[in-house]
Amino acid sequence: MSIGFGFSVGDFLAALKLTSTVIDALRSSSCSGTQYRELLHELYTLESALLRVKRVELHDSQNAERIALQQAAAQCQRTIDGFWDKAAKYQPHLRTGGSGKRTKDGWMKMKWAVCKKEDLETFKADLRGHTGAIEVLLLTVQMGSIALHARKQEENHKTLMGMVQYVSASWMARLTAVSDNVTTVVQQGRQLIEATAQVLRVNIQVFQAVMDIQRFITRIPPQVDRQQPVYFMDAFGRYSPFHLEFVRSAKALIAVLRANCETHNTNPLKIDLGEFVIVDSGTQKVIDLNRNWDECFFPSQRVAMSIVVLQHRTRNKVCPKCGMKGPDVTEKELEW
Repeated sequence: MSIGFGFSVGDFLAALKLTSTVIDALRSSSCSGTQYRELLHELYTLESALLRVKRVELHDSQNAERIALQQAAAQCQRTIDGFWDKAAKYQPHLRTGGSGKRTKDGWMKMKWAVCKKEDLETFKADLRGHTGAIEVLLLTVQMGSIALHARKQEENHKTLMGMVQYVSASWMARLTAVSDNVTTVVQQGRQLIEATAQVLRVNIQVFQAVMDIQRFITRIPPQVDRQQPVYFMDAFGRYSPFHLEFVRSAKALIAVLRANCETHNTNPLKIDLGEFVIVDSGTQKVIDLNRNWDECFFPSQRVAMSIVVLQHRTRNKVCPKCGMKGPDVTEKELEW
């Protein structure tokens, strides 16, 4: 199964881990009021929904839906981070003994008492929105998986967004029913319902946007990708693009690098000894040629090569190519 362009499953797993961390922190704290029990309930519900996303079984042809679902689910991380950061600044002043500054502790306790209830209610409303969005989208993609057995894949894609709208409309109707039944603090109740609905809408928009991107990528003719070379800049600053159709292993690439050195009358000893690094120009990550070759490079990627020079208590080392003097160093590696 291919990995979605620009999106990482790590984002979703980080959101799941963060949710579990907050639950554990609240359970281990001394807070036992009704508001905190309700907050734990919302977090448990969200965690359960995230776990269902992690374990969902979809058809191989639904990779785009899987990626979009995980990215939409991961949006809850920002909400939890925001609340956690806000609450963290009060904690030193609320613990036994305080922070050692009585005046500031007293002020922060009063401020926390005022905003705690409102912040908790808003946070719970946002969590309900995230949970609702995940439930809507999870049900949608599961319906799509079932429909694949009875419809062609193209027909299922056309009806997917319609199912999202149908299920989300049903969920919004539930929100409206809750709002109509609010008999106390009506205005606050409406605001919380609107906050929940807004979070739900945003998450569904994220899902739809990621789906659009995935569909666009899957419609690109394969030969377009294959025609794009890897844009390689060697240690001398020269671009030497190569095509992955012809350079099919690390050994083949090293042979090309060695041949380039010989072509320019340069000793290829550094290549033979492996004293060079290749870095992705975009991410600045070093490419490990010992990994699976298919994971090292991709079409249209831009990479740059550097030669590693090991210095042993030398002063004013001079680059053998350009004559530039380096800084005073003691037994460290330099890249030219």
